[in-house]
Amino acid sequence: MPTIVEAFRARAEEARSVVHELATWSGVATLALVLADADGRIALSPSLARAQPVLSERLGARVLLPDPGDPARSVADAAVGIVRGELAVAETGSVLLVEPELADRVVSMLSLTLIQVVARERLVENLDAVATTLAAGGPPAYASLTTGPSRTADIERSLTIGVQGPSEVHVVLLG
Repeated sequence: MPTIVEAFRARAEEARSVVHELATWSGVATLALVLADADGRIALSPSLARAQPVLSERLGARVLLPDPGDPARSVADAAVGIVRGELAVAETGSVLLVEPELADRVVSMLSLTLIQVVARERLVENLDAVATTLAAGGPPAYASLTTGPSRTADIERSLTIGVQGPSEVHVVLLG
C-alpha cells in the first residue's frame, strides 16, 4: 500500500508535475534559482513574500513582486513563479490555491515555470478532505484546484502543454 506521499507523487507525475520534498524555504529558493537559469526573474506572490521573507532575502535582485498598478503586465512571462498551496490532494495530484488578491493569482497563472509549495502536513487523501476544509472556513474569495501544467487539445486535437499558463509545474512538499 503506497504512502500518501507516494500516491500524491504518482498522480502529480501522471499530470506532468515534478514533485520535490524539501525541508526549508531556503531549499525552495535554491530550486527557483536553478530553474530560472542565470538571469531569469523569479516572481513571488505578495502574500508569500510577506509570510516568508527568507525567500526574498535568498533570491536577492532576482526577485520580482507584482506591481500593484498593473500586476499582470509586471509578472507576465517571469521565468519562475512561487506560490503557496493550501492543500495537496493525493487522489488527483492537485494543489489547492487560495489567492484572493489578483497580484497573487497572476504569479500562478502567468509565470513560465511555477513552483507550488505545500506544507507536508497539508497533504490530504482525497477531494472530500478539500471540501471539508473549505466548508470549515467558509467559502474563500478565490480558490482553484490545479493539476499539472496547463494543457489544451483544442488545436487540431493535439495535446499542447503551456498554452494558457505555466508550461512546467513543480510541487514542493515542504517539511
